[in-house]
Amino acid sequence: MHHNSTGAGTHHRGVAVCTSRRHAAALHQVEDVESDAVAGIPLVRPGIDPGYTIPAHVAAAGVPRGAQWKTVPGVEPCEEQWAEVKQVCPECFDDAERERGITIIDHRTGHATARLVLDHFEELISRYAGHLAFGGCLAARYPWRAATAVVEGGARLRYSVGSEIRKAVTASGGWAVGGTVDIAVPGHGRFTGSYTHGVGNTSPWPSSDTVHSHLLVEPGERGRIDVYGIGGVYTGLLYLAMTGFPEHDESGARCFDLGGHHVWTTSGYLCFPLKDAFVKSPDAPAAVLRLRRTWPDDAPEPGPAFP
Repeated sequence: MHHNSTGAGTHHRGVAVCTSRRHAAALHQVEDVESDAVAGIPLVRPGIDPGYTIPAHVAAAGVPRGAQWKTVPGVEPCEEQWAEVKQVCPECFDDAERERGITIIDHRTGHATARLVLDHFEELISRYAGHLAFGGCLAARYPWRAATAVVEGGARLRYSVGSEIRKAVTASGGWAVGGTVDIAVPGHGRFTGSYTHGVGNTSPWPSSDTVHSHLLVEPGERGRIDVYGIGGVYTGLLYLAMTGFPEHDESGARCFDLGGHHVWTTSGYLCFPLKDAFVKSPDAPAAVLRLRRTWPDDAPEPGPAFP
């Protein structure tokens, strides 16, 4: 990126504030609806792949629900991530715009214009929701959610696992299609968190699901049931596409209003790093799975990470 100064504002890394009142930003909305389905809560054993699709790279229209952004360092986009982003809106995310440049804005920025944009992030995504797409790279598959107590050898533990979609929402306010899921192992643990639908999602989760079962541990062993979310945790970039915004000047720079200021950029995309975005598996019929885990009496208790 290059630096430049004009009487209208200061240009930094392809972004600048303009004092002109002549320009207005374009906006279009993207929405989707989630439906119900009937499914069970599967039980798997260590070493057996559950068989659900957990993509190495994903994309979503909007900000993934529950993702962190305030203190996330910037990363350069990879080609696989970009290929997924282009599926969100081929007219908004294309190679020609990418050639105009990508400006990455994170919490470490010291420039006033970039800081202005970041400080008004929530206003930005709400006003210009239709210009957003998330592209993520897989950081972890099947994140741990809860577990039963440890059972000693020769004992039988009766337990239940339940999941309930407490809130299923369409794309709104710049946030992607998704919702909130509540996962419970009564008497043992509970988890509540957000989830997001990626591009290509084909299998909705049931509104609620419960299984009652038991864990029998052989003498000389100990064991427990771990519960995992069926999906992946992703780190990546939120792209703000400048396609469709009005031209700022004859050079082809585009502009938009934000925080009482007028911002212009020569870049094709402004990007913001995100992390901890949980994106559901596109083909899983259930929100969670159970893992039966046992180990020898004299061995250390294994950690919760999916094997």
